[in-house]
Amino acid sequence: MKHRHLIWFLILATAAPVWADTKIMLPDFKRFADGEKKFIVETTMPGDFKSLDAVVFALLTLSPQAANKSVTAPFFPQDEASGKKPLYLSFRGLRKKGKTVTLRFTGDAMVYLNAAISLQDAIKGALEETIKLHAPDCKTIQYEVDGAVVEDWDA
Repeated sequence: MKHRHLIWFLILATAAPVWADTKIMLPDFKRFADGEKKFIVETTMPGDFKSLDAVVFALLTLSPQAANKSVTAPFFPQDEASGKKPLYLSFRGLRKKGKTVTLRFTGDAMVYLNAAISLQDAIKGALEETIKLHAPDCKTIQYEVDGAVVEDWDA
């Protein structure tokens, strides 16, 4: 009788899914306000994403569910009445070629990507640091908007 319970326990333990979280990087604006250079901090979001493309899309959509509640998910409009849409709606995937990752967006993304410098630092920092966490061989990250790589930013 004892062994039957042990067998059922082993069957259930091995059949149960493993619920894993994915590591991401998000801005902690208190650290930013305190003048800390390293204000992009590691946290986790729910889900176990395998591809870099899936990790970035999940970052853009699930980051408000980050485990660390002192961080901010800067990919969503602060004011619903602004007409600004979440950044993930402009995301068109990424390309990884060698040590370069190109994030692809539609033009609507420019309200985030070309925002005030502090917001740019938060958004691009979260994206770039999360990519480097999952693709440590990545040396260059580019932003492609409507098919053209953007190299000059206004802010």
